Amino acid sequence: MTNQDNQKSLELAQQIIELDAKWLQPFDVEDPFNNDVRLQGFLSQKPDHRYGALVITHVDGKAAPQLILATPKLHYPFGKDGKFHFPPIKKIHIYEKLDGTNVLAYRYQDADRNSHLTYKLRLYPVLRNSRWGPFLDMWNELMQKYPAIPQLVSENNCHISFEIYGMRNAHLMLYDADLSVAALFGIRHDATIVPVFDLKLFDVPPAPVIDEISAEDDPVKKYAEIREHMEQRMKHTDDEKLVGMEGTVWYIEEPNGRVTMWKCKPESVEEIHWAIGINKKAVLATCWNYLETGDILSYENLLPLLLEEYELRDIENFRTYIDSCIAQVNHEVEFRERVLNGYDQLGISIQTDKGDVMRAMSQIFNRGDMQKVYTTIIRNR
Repeated sequence: MTNQDNQKSLELAQQIIELDAKWLQPFDVEDPFNNDVRLQGFLSQKPDHRYGALVITHVDGKAAPQLILATPKLHYPFGKDGKFHFPPIKKIHIYEKLDGTNVLAYRYQDADRNSHLTYKLRLYPVLRNSRWGPFLDMWNELMQKYPAIPQLVSENNCHISFEIYGMRNAHLMLYDADLSVAALFGIRHDATIVPVFDLKLFDVPPAPVIDEISAEDDPVKKYAEIREHMEQRMKHTDDEKLVGMEGTVWYIEEPNGRVTMWKCKPESVEEIHWAIGINKKAVLATCWNYLETGDILSYENLLPLLLEEYELRDIENFRTYIDSCIAQVNHEVEFRERVLNGYDQLGISIQTDKGDVMRAMSQIFNRGDMQKVYTTIIRNR
């Protein structure tokens, strides 16, 4: 398309999603689930109900403007002043917040109004393998395990949000499972949330239920109790991972039937510490989040994600520490790639020939890194 065509597409996208251009990231990708159909348009980075949403402008080069709402940004039910702002409550359904990679199942239409089912990452229009993880391969594996997954969008008449988690997709939290998926909720075209208990899931597992409270209960008191309960049971590992529960998601059912979602995290894993503001732990988490959808981790590429939570002035004042976090994560990614490439070239399994594998790897890595080498192989292969 010409520059003039691109500008027209951007203006159309702004009208459809009702956002300024600064929130819209252009994309031009191939859909791996539909014979590499070419999708063009814009992805929203606005941290609200339009987070990760797509305005598809063209399908295979033909105009097919449409809005795809995705997994919204979750917020805490309190402000920076510590005051809670729960909406009117009929009932609250509390589920475990899983720490993994979000995948949205959605349908789009081509110019002839044919419907196509595909899947996307949080901030990428389709599923793909990246330097950090083979998300496309993992998803295909999970669909083999749960063949009902492709039916869920049509059966429920809404897009479906999932989480891929487990040892082979380790983020901050460590799980016993090798690789798992959970259905989280549905999203309708008008941004209505469909809680998981209202979805037809067949054999696909939902996120684990934690609790349910009624309008008569004190939500602020319950929030504090659950947060403290999670923190008390959190365990720290030697490699800065955590074992326990990353948090909970509160589905608040209002008297008018509307459902809103709120997050509750223990202090060990909170993305934002209200009293401190931007900090190293939060920046590191943002670095890893970026690598789900991007391959080159740099300050320029990370900045849009940081701006979702922090003021530019605070980010610039923290620049030295941000650069340090970026260097640390890039080193971890490069180390992981070296380990897995070396292991794959051996052609033997660590499950059956641990001694031979570790002897061979010790010829490549320093003695002090061998425990980390072993852990990397076990968690990824």
